[in-house]
Amino acid sequence: MDLMKYKNVLGKDFKTKSQAYKHFQKCRDEMISFGQLGERHFFTEETIIKKSQMNQLFKDYFLCEDSKFYERKIGLGIQDWFFGYDSHGSVSLCVKQIDRPPKHDSSKCEKCLTGKRCWSTVDCSHMVIPNFIAARWIFTCFGSGVLMNENPIHRVKVAARFAVKPQIKFFRDSVKDQCQKCGIKEYGLGLQVDHIIDFMDIFNNFKNNYEEKILLESVYKEHNGDLWYFSDKKIKEEWCEYHKKNAKLQLLCKPCHKNKTYNKK
Repeated sequence: MDLMKYKNVLGKDFKTKSQAYKHFQKCRDEMISFGQLGERHFFTEETIIKKSQMNQLFKDYFLCEDSKFYERKIGLGIQDWFFGYDSHGSVSLCVKQIDRPPKHDSSKCEKCLTGKRCWSTVDCSHMVIPNFIAARWIFTCFGSGVLMNENPIHRVKVAARFAVKPQIKFFRDSVKDQCQKCGIKEYGLGLQVDHIIDFMDIFNNFKNNYEEKILLESVYKEHNGDLWYFSDKKIKEEWCEYHKKNAKLQLLCKPCHKNKTYNKK
């Protein structure tokens, strides 16, 4: 009996989503180590993650029940893939859509044909901007896919996480480069800041002080982005102060952090 549920994920087969995503991360990190970031480094058949492998992943595992998301992120289709930095400074998977044809047809325009100035040629409506997409969520071999029944409060949670990033960074810079659980010395991405009291517990306790409608109106998203930010300065400041008073942080190595995350009672 074949136990491999997720087949041909970047050239390999896996039993679980966790294993498949770990393989994706490993390939991504290798590309990062070689500086293969940005639009000058589209996936090809020579890159660590091949363009054909990503196209197959999209064909086999991209689930999107949200038509607006599909139109915004995929449009007429995907022309290229690459890794780039999102507005939070994190490396994310990006797609370059197939260009939309210009609305103005100069071959049928009298002014263009006669050499007269035609302002309609200044038409940028067909131009597309590369879009960031979260591989862990859009591909069903990694996550759930893009569903239509997303809990809207997730937007506020994303904004809340971004708002306290300075606190997380301050803590990270103030402690030694070693795991506070097992004591092993690590550097950079080998250590992760962890909430001893789960972040979601802190966030849920805070959000209970507000009506959901007010919280949803307190965040916004940039055009063509998937990241949410607080637009309400008062709520943002109150949240940051609440997090500062209630969050207990620790620095953990990846194995200790994984053990804490997946072995909760």
